[in-house]
Amino acid sequence: LARGLGVSQLIVAVNKLDAAEPSWSQERFVEIKRRLVPFLKSNGFDMKRVQFVPTSGLSGINIKSPPSVSDRASAGLASWYNDFTLLQAINKFESAKRNIEKPFRFLASDIYSEGKFVVVKGRVVQGLISTGDKIVVLPIGDDADVGRIEHGVAISGELGAERMNIAMAGDSVELYLIGIDIARISVGNIISDADENCRPKLRRKMRAKIIVMDRITVPIIRGSQVLMHMHSLDVPAVISNLVSQTNRDNSLNSRPRVLTGGVSATVEIKLSEKICLEPFSECRALGRFALRRGGDTVAVGIVETIN
Repeated sequence: LARGLGVSQLIVAVNKLDAAEPSWSQERFVEIKRRLVPFLKSNGFDMKRVQFVPTSGLSGINIKSPPSVSDRASAGLASWYNDFTLLQAINKFESAKRNIEKPFRFLASDIYSEGKFVVVKGRVVQGLISTGDKIVVLPIGDDADVGRIEHGVAISGELGAERMNIAMAGDSVELYLIGIDIARISVGNIISDADENCRPKLRRKMRAKIIVMDRITVPIIRGSQVLMHMHSLDVPAVISNLVSQTNRDNSLNSRPRVLTGGVSATVEIKLSEKICLEPFSECRALGRFALRRGGDTVAVGIVETIN
């Protein structure tokens, strides 16, 4: 599920290793790592971006401070482990790239009114916006002006005052909009540049690559009805076509009749209404989704093309 939704860096915290026999057993740590590595590889993780860290959450050993041979509680771990603590491993993560050069995309998660403004709370997933810019709210297509931007936290530095008037990819902010009715905006709407050429497409059909969850009770077939969850949206959908299937051994099956647990496949999906869709390569937030049925997640996927 995590890999299918775009997680590429991972820490495996091997907790309670102090409760192993013997305490802080290196053999037990190696065994756990040996069992998990094939599973992670089969799900597409690059092992160069996966870290295994032995810890004890109860005693806090190797969480913030490294083990020490002079400490009775952690001496067993210090005798063979001299790598990162859990916090050091987290700080070692590569920062996500902020795609500020791409067209502006903002996911609305809450809406309320304040004086003459309509305030939209959410996250900038790519691009940037400044106070005074014109935007469009999709899928309704209404235009508005950005009267103010609130970050919720103070931004220090020489450019602090200027930075407060700009929201860029990665920022969670509140946009104070002018010239639009609050009844016209809903949670799950997309705010983008007003320029027609920079707006995301409104589509009902797409071709996507999905990974089917291991433990599904009913296989996926052509015509299966599902609920597609994308950012804050839940949209009824139908699997209109099974294009191809890739098995665990990487063998390819063209036009399968059924998709069972653990396989990846290319499928065509038809939604009940038009929403903002983009290929994952162009906008990650508008190109990844989960498919649910009966309250359970049956597959996760990314959009390859839209029709």
